[in-house]
Amino acid sequence: MRIRTTIVAFFVSSLLMSATAFAQQRHVADPAQMRQAIADQALTDQQNRDAVLSVLRQSQVREIATRLGLNVTRAEGAIATLNSTELARLAGPARAAAADLAGGADKIVLSVTTLLLIIIIVILVAR
Repeated sequence: MRIRTTIVAFFVSSLLMSATAFAQQRHVADPAQMRQAIADQALTDQQNRDAVLSVLRQSQVREIATRLGLNVTRAEGAIATLNSTELARLAGPARAAAADLAGGADKIVLSVTTLLLIIIIVILVAR
């Protein structure tokens, strides 16, 4: 009986030690790299959000939105709810429009991408 107890105790203690050893194994992805990737994505999202908002805050854009009957304030609020993919899709045309406006363009030329930007904002406002 004593041998059986010793064997069982040895078996249980070896299982407990192996569980501790397995718990200390390295992860496939380094936690520091994961934190850095998340921080980088958050920074990119914020930069994209700022690019879109800066265009919406331009006086020329506000005038066009008013003529079209759009509420820019609601669109600005909707920008905060966009995911990374939607923000990235809107940021490109927004940066191009901002560059045109900053370059002294006194008229906004509605390219296909700018029209898509306006349509997407209209859809967001309609939600």
